[in-house]
Amino acid sequence: MKTLLGLILIASLMADQPRKALLFYTESGEAIWKSQVETLSASQKGINERDIKIKSIPYNEENRSEWRKWEIDSTSKFTFLLIGRDGGEKLRSDEIVKAEKLFGLIDAMPMRKAEVKRN
Repeated sequence: MKTLLGLILIASLMADQPRKALLFYTESGEAIWKSQVETLSASQKGINERDIKIKSIPYNEENRSEWRKWEIDSTSKFTFLLIGRDGGEKLRSDEIVKAEKLFGLIDAMPMRKAEVKRN
């Protein structure tokens, strides 16, 4: 019984965490980053529906620990990471991720299916 209550508590805490799209880029990858931001901005309704927080993380001294945490190569121009509600990495790409691909991946996740069913 304690195990079941613990699992329910963990699930409810994870549901409160937004999904994250982390956009890592260097100065030479700024054009790719801008295109990715524009792509996501054009699909703001879908971003909001899926509770995705977008965070841009340029390579600089202030953000170096974030780059290390997610094991991003500092020589990479651009890296897109999707982090699920559970804190795990769900997608990594060095190319622009189209909204349709992002939404399809999220919509196939069990937690998203449960969200849709509840709503």
